Amino acid sequence: MGKKKKDNRIEQMKEQHENATVMSRYDYVMNSLICKLNLIDAELKTELKRPVIQKITSRIKSIESICKKLEKKEKELIYDNAVSELNDIVGVRAICFFGDDIYRVADSIRGQKDIRVIKEKDYVSRPKKSGYQSIHLIVEVPVSYYEKVENIRAEIQIRSFAMDYWAELDYQMCYKKSAGEVETIRKEISSYSDVMAEMDRKMIELRKRIEKETIKAGGRKS
Repeated sequence: MGKKKKDNRIEQMKEQHENATVMSRYDYVMNSLICKLNLIDAELKTELKRPVIQKITSRIKSIESICKKLEKKEKELIYDNAVSELNDIVGVRAICFFGDDIYRVADSIRGQKDIRVIKEKDYVSRPKKSGYQSIHLIVEVPVSYYEKVENIRAEIQIRSFAMDYWAELDYQMCYKKSAGEVETIRKEISSYSDVMAEMDRKMIELRKRIEKETIKAGGRKS
């Protein structure tokens, strides 16, 4: 594809992507998922008597990122392909305090009646070769307006504070590096993912020990 033709395609896609109606639907989905995660956190906090989700972040994919992903998939740069091929135009991330809380949040999402999980990737039990760890849930959120209902896909990432720390550093160190540099860097830092996983495990053990001692102390007082 010639540069001029490609630039025209990208400009056309940008106009379609940034259309007020399109962005409003994506905003609706993103905000709905944020609200859902806040409700899940409140419910788990009541049940477990401690906070579960440390923070929630979100974004709508830029047209530049959409085009890069379509090119990686070797798909033509038209907006219909973005809608049909990409599951993560809307993305929401939940950062949990502890590694075992990841699965609690994921289970709660699966139990929701108004969103449907259509695909799951567990990079915690099976980390990527780079060392990346997270749970990815692809969900469909129904968007109703007038008499029409449209199911819009979004990606929810769930990871622990330690996993997020590693992923952010990996991104920063590899950002705008050549393919060769990225490979060298990732060989060096992939082992650190195991260190973070071990820290997660030890923090869970410590939390459980504290919880057990708290229960015992409460029993003695009574």
